[in-house]
This record gives sequence, structure tokens and C-alpha cells, in this order.
Amino acid sequence: MSATFVESTDGKRQLCYLSYGYSLKRKNKKGSEYWICVKSQATATSCSDLSVTVRDKHTHVPDETDKQILEIQQNLKRKGIDESVPIDHIIEEAFHAINN
Repeated sequence: MSATFVESTDGKRQLCYLSYGYSLKRKNKKGSEYWICVKSQATATSCSDLSVTVRDKHTHVPDETDKQILEIQQNLKRKGIDESVPIDHIIEEAFHAINN
């Protein structure tokens, strides 16, 4: 399975792999990236071909909704900046989209 990347609420890139979320810890000299789980101390390394090696066991179950929540937050933030409609309208529209 390949890795996907989403933007966190603070604008940083997050790695999503096997329904676990990771924050970037550092970039290595050879081009790989070292990640740490957002909920535990599990670590992973990603390569430019999107392959991922997980080094430690997670202390929690995987949760696909975490990625979905980040994507919703990112879309709401983008719409709040880009559109000239009231924030209440943007949130209401997103709420209806989720429930339908």
C-alpha cells in the first residue's frame, strides 16, 4: 500500500499510512523522511517512491476517520479564506455534505 499525504490544521504535511497519521520529524540526507505517529511514539520512514517502513508498534487502533477529519478541516479553512460568504454558511454547507 502506498502512502498519502494531507495537510494538517497548522499547514504542515502529514503522512497517512494504513489508517495511521504521522507528523514529519526530519528529512534525511538521502531523501527519505522520518515520521512519528500523532497518537503514539511509533515511527516510520518514507522514501521518494512512497514506500513506507514502520519501525515501532502503535499503542492504538488505526482510524481512517482521522484522515477524513483533517481533509474536512483543510477544506473548511480554504473556503473560509477563498470565499466571501459568511463562515456559518460554509460550516452549514459542510455539515450537510457530511450527512448526505
